[in-house]
Amino acid sequence: MITLEMIVEKYQCQIYTKGIYNPHKEIRFGFCSDLMSDALMIMNTVREEGILEDTLLITGLATNQSIRTAEMLDVEVILLVRGKIPAEQVKELAEESNIILLGTELTMFNTSGLLYLEGIRGISAKHNVLQ
Repeated sequence: MITLEMIVEKYQCQIYTKGIYNPHKEIRFGFCSDLMSDALMIMNTVREEGILEDTLLITGLATNQSIRTAEMLDVEVILLVRGKIPAEQVKELAEESNIILLGTELTMFNTSGLLYLEGIRGISAKHNVLQ
């Protein structure tokens, strides 16, 4: 488990939704994809209560589609990678949808690996949660 405050500090993240940012929000799981259809397919297999609320969606897709996907899945935090900067309308939609939107210069691969070392576990269709 890691808090958003720790993620922001360690990975020099930008906070795009400052109005709803919660530094104490705990993250226990992560999922990476630039294809939101993959995110919907795999993350919809999760049946255990509370997992998706504690999941970080890591993506390079800085569009409304990533916000809508997180909203449909009850994922509360999106981390944009590779220095992607969302448009104002994307930031506004994220705030309206109560989705915390962060960004880092790190690649998706490096972000995932570093978070895994911090104890964040992944989600897969076959196993739901990897240990």
